[in-house]
Amino acid sequence: MVATMKLLSGLVGSLTLLSQASAGPIEPRVSEEVRIMALGDSITGNPGCWRALLSRKLGATNITPPLPISYNRIRFVGTQSRTYCGFGASYDWPHQGIGGMLATGLAAATDPILGIPLPPLPITQPRLQTWLTSPGVEPVDIVLMHLGTNDIWGNRTTIEIISAYGQLLQQMRAVNPRMKLLIAQILPMEPANCADCSRRVRELNQFIPLWAQYDEFSASPVRVVDQYTGFNTTRYTTDGVHPNARGDEAIAQRWVDAVIAAIREVVDERSPP
Repeated sequence: MVATMKLLSGLVGSLTLLSQASAGPIEPRVSEEVRIMALGDSITGNPGCWRALLSRKLGATNITPPLPISYNRIRFVGTQSRTYCGFGASYDWPHQGIGGMLATGLAAATDPILGIPLPPLPITQPRLQTWLTSPGVEPVDIVLMHLGTNDIWGNRTTIEIISAYGQLLQQMRAVNPRMKLLIAQILPMEPANCADCSRRVRELNQFIPLWAQYDEFSASPVRVVDQYTGFNTTRYTTDGVHPNARGDEAIAQRWVDAVIAAIREVVDERSPP
């Protein structure tokens, strides 16, 4: 109980700090498309075949009510190369899934701002903002984020991971103050070399909804997608962590309703009153 109270106290303190809006957000460039970035580690990017399955589900003709825009105006974007997964080019788009990536590492990473003459010290910006504003990527309307697996593996604490989520959300809102973030309660982990990973995943997933509720803004909502419940690591992974074909199908199915709802929100915001 004492440990739980300390964790809650630290979490609330972190949320108070991270809920403060970052200064000077810029208005994003408006697109007629709805642009979605899948952000994560190897579960998202290597090869991340659930993305192909998700795009196929978004293109299905039995969505009720129908999507408010045509399927060919929905774009998955990112700086990473396509991975076709055997479904053909029309079903799998670019992404921002990078093997080994940590939420805590990305939150702290920076890049020089290109095109600005360098003073004695380079002018930098968060790496996530570099990705979100890259040519061919911006403007991003929706982010699907499954991050934390490598943080758990790397013994980062729940407080550190939740704090990183808050920093990443601020970085998203600095680029697009109306960003829709769909954050996953991460997949269960049963790797052979991490006996405590399963427990720490459960602890992190317990606090993700609390963080999302605390940092809720109507213009830039945070929605939690439960990728944990019912995901069987024996049946759905190759190694206790990375999904197999059954796992990819389960992941895509869990994303689809939340993505459809977010697409409708983006389109509704652009519609004249």
